Amino acid sequence: MKHHPLALSFAALTAAVLFFSCTPPASEATATFEANAATIAQVFADFEAESDEFFTHFNAEAIWRGTGLNAPDTVTLEQVTAKYKAAWAKYDYELISPTNFLPGVNPQTKAVDGSVRGYFEWNISKPATDSTEAKSVRVKVYESFDFNPEGEIMYTQVYGNLVAGYAYLDE
Repeated sequence: MKHHPLALSFAALTAAVLFFSCTPPASEATATFEANAATIAQVFADFEAESDEFFTHFNAEAIWRGTGLNAPDTVTLEQVTAKYKAAWAKYDYELISPTNFLPGVNPQTKAVDGSVRGYFEWNISKPATDSTEAKSVRVKVYESFDFNPEGEIMYTQVYGNLVAGYAYLDE
């Protein structure tokens, strides 16, 4: 049975229209996640550069969950600012793993909510001084970031053995 070329073209066009019209557009949560992941990429770049721009990505009321040994449940942006500025004066940071950002979910509904999670590896180094050699340590961490509707970070958690890393650098 011979098919007319126009009939084949019409069939191919119809199939393409049906395929693309049935493909759902990116969800609002996915678009929010992608925008927030781009923010975290910039947060990491600002952190590595030891730039005060790092702090501009956080809402003034942002909190970090204290995840270290005997850490408080809540750490404020003001406390983190002082801690990170002191750490930047003493150490250098380099993200050495790919930034494979993962979408987070609402803990109650389990629906994708625009938050950003990921597993990362950081190299933390301490420059040499007159009396000490340069040292570095690699620390694997899990980090999560929750955002407000304006795209500002409101809540952050960092899990990893940073205490041991800093202890090694300072011994």
